Amino acid sequence: MRNITILGVTGSVGQQAADVARAYPERIHVGCVSAHNDVRTLAGLANKLRAEYVAVTGAGADMELLKELLDYDAEILSGPEALTRACTAGNPDMVVLSVLGIAGLPAFEECLKHKIAVALANKESLVCGGKLVQRMIRETGTLVLPVDSEHSALFQCLNNRFDVSEVQKLWITASGGPFLHWSKDEIDHAPLERALKHPRWSMGQKITIDSASLANKGLEVMEAHFMYGMPAERIKVLVHPQSIVHSMVEWRDGSVTAQMGPVDMRMPIQKSLLFPEMLENPCVKPLNFYEIGRLEFLEPDMERFPCLALAFEAIDTETTTVYNSANEEAVASYLAGDIEFHRIYELIGDSMKKFGGYIPQTISEILELDKDVRAYVGTLL
Repeated sequence: MRNITILGVTGSVGQQAADVARAYPERIHVGCVSAHNDVRTLAGLANKLRAEYVAVTGAGADMELLKELLDYDAEILSGPEALTRACTAGNPDMVVLSVLGIAGLPAFEECLKHKIAVALANKESLVCGGKLVQRMIRETGTLVLPVDSEHSALFQCLNNRFDVSEVQKLWITASGGPFLHWSKDEIDHAPLERALKHPRWSMGQKITIDSASLANKGLEVMEAHFMYGMPAERIKVLVHPQSIVHSMVEWRDGSVTAQMGPVDMRMPIQKSLLFPEMLENPCVKPLNFYEIGRLEFLEPDMERFPCLALAFEAIDTETTTVYNSANEEAVASYLAGDIEFHRIYELIGDSMKKFGGYIPQTISEILELDKDVRAYVGTLL
């Protein structure tokens, strides 16, 4: 029996992690769940999972409503330290980190300090933590398993290892998002309702906009750089509209290993939660190769999607934290209707120029840099 904690349980990945856990009651016990403000969904999931600890991180959450909705006796964690306290509550064997954005970084650091295995769905923690987190993982020997479908695929292609010594290139696939065949001008002025219509995945609003701009793919490139220690020039993005091939590894001898699977996040989630076991997945319908038809592969157009080009630049200039923080603020403004789509990449680029050359030396400095970048973006809006 593996005792796990799900941070960000009310989000898309968090709820699917709960689905997987409930599918294996004899192997997975969920001891703690957390959410920011959505206490209704949190209580509903907690009631199903019977988690001993329930954490709420949002200052404006209705705690009385949460207590009223819980139909069993759970210990409630709240306040500014609730997220980091949740990391160790109940002595979990693994923490599913699916908190949105850089807010997950302190929790990631807490898990590494206590050598608690992490199923990482919060790519921003690795992107912003960068070399500091990379060093902590190495020094503590903590197991960090990728939950993103693309990085789970790379991990599988690498035979469940992080060794890339015999690898020539890592290929990360992208669906291309809703603007795959749009012109540059059409993308720059895209209406919100079209940007939120992803052709393949059902996700939260922020990640859906990131997929439309290909910023999400840029973040995945950064994640691969830090997770596998692969130079940016040997990480390639390949547009694959069918989303059947999730990633590929090109070996030194020219051969290629690809991982294929259905469009369902519960597959990579299950692989992390049950690692190293591989069991039948009752949550996922297997591929039907007779129905697939054809597979397309296209080179990404970085002129139409500048967020992807900026991601490679951010690795070279060590401004990955700046990229992420500026993108989060820009996307929030776009979702609020305050800016047009093209302002997202413009704000990222301006921020990288402003803060280029400053390299944080501690997690605290990274969090301070995040605040400074957000404040700067605010002056540009």
